[in-house]
Amino acid sequence: MTKQAPQYERFLDAVSSYGRGVSTSSSIPLYYQLYMILQRGIRDHSLQPGSRFPSEHAIATHFRISRPTVNRAIQELIDRGWLARRRGRGAFVEKAAPTQLSLLNNSLSFSDEMGKREDHRTRIVRRAAIAASEEDAAALGVDMGTPLHYIRRLHRVGEPIVMVCDSKLPADRFPELLQGELVGDSLFRTLQERYGCAVHRAERCVEAAEVLEEDVAELLGIPMFAPILLMTGLAFDAELLPVEVMTAYVREGIMFKNVIAAGDPTVHAQRKACPRTHTPRDEPC
Repeated sequence: MTKQAPQYERFLDAVSSYGRGVSTSSSIPLYYQLYMILQRGIRDHSLQPGSRFPSEHAIATHFRISRPTVNRAIQELIDRGWLARRRGRGAFVEKAAPTQLSLLNNSLSFSDEMGKREDHRTRIVRRAAIAASEEDAAALGVDMGTPLHYIRRLHRVGEPIVMVCDSKLPADRFPELLQGELVGDSLFRTLQERYGCAVHRAERCVEAAEVLEEDVAELLGIPMFAPILLMTGLAFDAELLPVEVMTAYVREGIMFKNVIAAGDPTVHAQRKACPRTHTPRDEPC
């Protein structure tokens, strides 16, 4: 038995504690069940970055499943950046903790909040002039068909894209927003500096979901129907008029930290329901 074997055994015993292992009665493919179990083990720090990962044979024996199934689960971990193969040596852990971001505490802006990290980058990948759908109109308090600006941005932390963020704003209030770069890569800073519109508050709703749009899945580098965090919300000006409706798709492996403090009891949500808007199908302008 090698010196690493006890560590492997501890890891496999630890991940077994998440349940009874893979289930042949589940509608989720066996390899993906195993991928989720192993990924959870890595995230819970049972193995640290640089640690050698258990062999396919050891995993197959422990879970009593076939080597091809284990191989596909391992490849999923590699594709998503959790493991890396080293020729002739096996697979090694690349990262153990999920990327942690703040959930809009004081700055209100994703770009401003994540921009505090040196490894954060953002870029615009789509801009379009669209007409407000029924859902957009209800969220922004405008008439259906009202001209809107649509902007899709990608947020990276290190190399991976961690978030696809869609914003829709009234075009008449922010003319020429689709031209040029954003101020400091921040939409809210752009609204304030170019249009004198300071975002006074932002409301965000977060729910567990699955990615259902092929273009979003491709951008995040994940398969269709993979789990994501779906974030929706509204931003308001000083008069509490909605200026932006937002939908963001956050890939798995991302952790949000929120700081809650005692505050003004009069502060409350402006709307009873989270906004439900969808990606426009118009061609980019």
